[in-house]
Amino acid sequence: IVQAGWSDAAVTIPWDVYWRTGDTDILVENYDMMTRWIKYHQGQLKDGISHMWTVGDWLQPYSTMPDSRRGETDNTLISSAFYARSLDLVARTAKVLGKQQDWQDYQRLFEQAKRDFQQHFFDANGRLKVGIQTQTAYLLAIGFDLLDAETTQKAVPHLLAQFDAAGGHLRTGFLGTPLIAPVLDKIGRADVALDLVFKQSYPSWLYSVSQGATTMWERWDGFTFDKGYAKKAGSLNHYAYGAIGQWLYDRLAGISPLTAGYQNIRIAPIVTEHLSFVEASYQSPHGLISSQWQLNNTAVTLDIVIPANTTAQVEIPTHIFNKQEQTKASRTTKLTGEVYLNGELLKQSLSSNNQLTLTAGKYKIEVKR
Repeated sequence: IVQAGWSDAAVTIPWDVYWRTGDTDILVENYDMMTRWIKYHQGQLKDGISHMWTVGDWLQPYSTMPDSRRGETDNTLISSAFYARSLDLVARTAKVLGKQQDWQDYQRLFEQAKRDFQQHFFDANGRLKVGIQTQTAYLLAIGFDLLDAETTQKAVPHLLAQFDAAGGHLRTGFLGTPLIAPVLDKIGRADVALDLVFKQSYPSWLYSVSQGATTMWERWDGFTFDKGYAKKAGSLNHYAYGAIGQWLYDRLAGISPLTAGYQNIRIAPIVTEHLSFVEASYQSPHGLISSQWQLNNTAVTLDIVIPANTTAQVEIPTHIFNKQEQTKASRTTKLTGEVYLNGELLKQSLSSNNQLTLTAGKYKIEVKR
């Protein structure tokens, strides 16, 4: 069954595999399919808005729709957002493959799709004007870069208000959940993302764990100790909500690619009081990348390994995110101490965003509290 938010895998999977591996063969092999997906989706447009069928933001908690499995986010918003996202990725693919004319054509279509999306779904104050206000609507708009810079800034308070209205919980299904942490991080509210990641009450990632989960479930409450299996519990081994794993690698551990295949690497760990240490590694095409940080009363210590023939932009931690129980006035603790690189006091000046450019090797970075 063809539907927006799922069938877009025809575009997103080849691009994601290329981005993580640097292998252009998958783009070459699938380019025809990717462009045919765009052509098919264009047949679902009316005045620039997609009406492609979709089950919506599947299994959004507390949905008020007649079929409670369906999320409350407007289906045309979902379909239009994924149409624009597909255009963006096909344009990038054409550029990588040296298809200059295709790149220009698809980029032009993407820019038009963005304009149509913003004009139809959002008002001048950055507020959703079509359908029910939902977290997912704002996450799609901001996460897929479908609003201009000014409207994006205006939309941020409306997004945050949706989390406040939910008592600091998520209200997203399959389509919105993967975007929660990356979007909150993108708008400078990693503190909210961390609160959600470590929350244990329903609905949340750790709620399922508190109910005995050792796999990702299709529903947040697929099983509970007091009620047993939920009616229509669905799968108890279902990846969708496990998409948070990418952000845990990218930001809690801090390993992500700046260019395809990790030729250039970003090491930018978020340090939080929720944890005393984080350790992760990734076997890139160039070799093993690893990042580990530890937090104690005197310092934050970062141990990293950068493989041969690569460079890394390492962002030195400048603060620690506090737990939610802290007052909002002190969501972070600033690190003001000296910085040591492999035991030597770092005397060279850091870039404006506290970055170091490092080549292959093993490094220990210590930031005094």
